Amino acid sequence: MTFSFKIGGKEFSFGTKSLSPPAQSFLNGTDVDDAGRGAVMSTPYAQSAWVYCAVSILAQTVAQIPFRISRVAGGRAKKVRALRGSGDPRHLAFSRKALGEDIVDCGDVVDLFNQPHPTMDAQTFFEMLVSWMMLRGEFFVLPLDAADQPVDLSERNPRVQRLLTLNPEMFWHVVQGFDLVAWRYTGSPLMSPLPSEMLVPSEVVVSKLPNPYLFWRGLSPLTTAMPAAQTDFAGAQYLKGLWLNNADTGVIVTTDQILADDQRRAIESALRERKRKAGTPDRPLFLFGGAKVEKPTLSMLDMQFIATRDFLRQEIFAIFKVPQTLAGFTADLNDGGAGGSLDAQKASFIESTIGGLCARIETAFARVVKTFGDDLVGWFDIDSLPIMQAARRARWDTGSKMFAMGVPINDVNENLDLGLPEYPWGGKSFLPFNLQEVSADGLANAALPSETAPADGGQMPMDETGDAAKAFGVMGRILGEGRQSETSNIEHSTFNIEHRS
Repeated sequence: MTFSFKIGGKEFSFGTKSLSPPAQSFLNGTDVDDAGRGAVMSTPYAQSAWVYCAVSILAQTVAQIPFRISRVAGGRAKKVRALRGSGDPRHLAFSRKALGEDIVDCGDVVDLFNQPHPTMDAQTFFEMLVSWMMLRGEFFVLPLDAADQPVDLSERNPRVQRLLTLNPEMFWHVVQGFDLVAWRYTGSPLMSPLPSEMLVPSEVVVSKLPNPYLFWRGLSPLTTAMPAAQTDFAGAQYLKGLWLNNADTGVIVTTDQILADDQRRAIESALRERKRKAGTPDRPLFLFGGAKVEKPTLSMLDMQFIATRDFLRQEIFAIFKVPQTLAGFTADLNDGGAGGSLDAQKASFIESTIGGLCARIETAFARVVKTFGDDLVGWFDIDSLPIMQAARRARWDTGSKMFAMGVPINDVNENLDLGLPEYPWGGKSFLPFNLQEVSADGLANAALPSETAPADGGQMPMDETGDAAKAFGVMGRILGEGRQSETSNIEHSTFNIEHRS
């Protein structure tokens, strides 16, 4: 095959080698026929609808979270990085407020992560990271300078100006003894933006999922989901062939005679002519020699086709830890399933799955961020998502109810992770004095506190006028002036308060 093109009035031509049919089918995005075995799944992300949905949901969710750069005062960057790496997004607000963290909104490091490479923006960059993590169990990023040369992060003053993510399949780990000494990258002009070269470990940013079988490489969720994806792909191809054949499962021709080869080919040609293509009416068919046409019936497996594909979809989404509701399958919610509401599933998905992915990316790029300053920290602002803000408001409502029941504010903050600092007075309990027991005859003649509490801590008398409301007002003034010491041992017929530090 020869190609020609013109540049500046001059004509250039070059020849290329012809590709094999399977390779050409792969590049064209069509079915690959492998040794007559029919369509074979070679690229699950491009051929499986459920794999594409699960991976794209993960990648797009992470990419839409703002990646912030913060400066931590007082040399507390290590503590903040530890909180970031915990994977719990509910600790982020506490680390920002309690450790004196200020968000950086301009500078070289901010420009780097807003436009990691001239060929990709931040959205595409983070989507590629998560996609490679899900499809290959790891991602590789090369820190580059302005001339697209690798930058050694172990140097004294490295200058990272570009970040480029590459295909993990093109990296080979080089191990001498029991140490990783280099990464061998095998690039090609048509498949990668960089040539082949040897890279030291400090020139590569790597993050991988746990792999019990190979220490140096990550284990992809796709490896586990592959049988389900292949089964679903075969079912989709079966359905495709069924509809292309006018929803006909085929016929069987029987005869009592032994047909010659030309007679058999004539019958096959007549059957193919009758079913020329989808959407056209069937043509009449005349057979000879006592041949009969029998139509096979559907098996039980064929009748359960839809239910089988639903089960395979659930299995694939469960392996990638993605709720099916995010892909539009809300049958469980409509049927009152045990999965909870849509907002609850989204919040759980963000905190468990997305929070862990963000923590891995933050840890991987901590070395890159640190090259711009030892007091800088990079993190995903998960709390800025609307679903997380709604979840935080729900926790605050629960905390208000707990505080009204006498639970100390520090205990409320610890149990609900509200992001509040530890207050000096937060170990005390507080109850509102606005309730009084009512008997069948009206207000109970219970003794109410007066301005002066008995020294022996006994029962306090009513107001001199017998007005319960005035007595409650007196108690309000006492608490408002901060004289808790005078009322610390009050025993009321209705309220029994126990202060716990």
